[in-house]
Amino acid sequence: MKKVFFSLFLFISVIAIGQNSSIEKPPKRTWKILIKNNNNKDVNFKLAGQIIIDNDFSIEKKDSDYLTLETSPKVTDGKTSTYYLKLISKDSLIVLTGMAKSRINVQFANVEEEYTKIQNSGMKGSIAKDQFDSMFNFAKLFNSEIEFITE
Repeated sequence: MKKVFFSLFLFISVIAIGQNSSIEKPPKRTWKILIKNNNNKDVNFKLAGQIIIDNDFSIEKKDSDYLTLETSPKVTDGKTSTYYLKLISKDSLIVLTGMAKSRINVQFANVEEEYTKIQNSGMKGSIAKDQFDSMFNFAKLFNSEIEFITE
């Protein structure tokens, strides 16, 4: 009986530790962050807009029919890139994705770098990590449960 109790305790502890660290350490290749709450889609749409405005972003595109918002480009937290965020409001959920490009202006054959999907990749201090960390820090502003979607 003690072995069963100890095994159960150990199992629950491992799960609790794993869940806690996943919030602070999102899985590699995460490209979409789900911000979960108990609001309906209209309240989430207004909430997303308010978080954008309250945190020095501006709204570039707004679609009230599909409840989507897109921010204007902004410099990442580590100042390596320019990025913008896309938010889709649903019942009990806000879906967050982003696009970014390096601030290092390299032109090849007169072709300027385009925005690419933000994804959790690269090492600490890398451009890709700075881009994802900026998007993740924005998601944390909602003070809600977060889930990660990977490729």
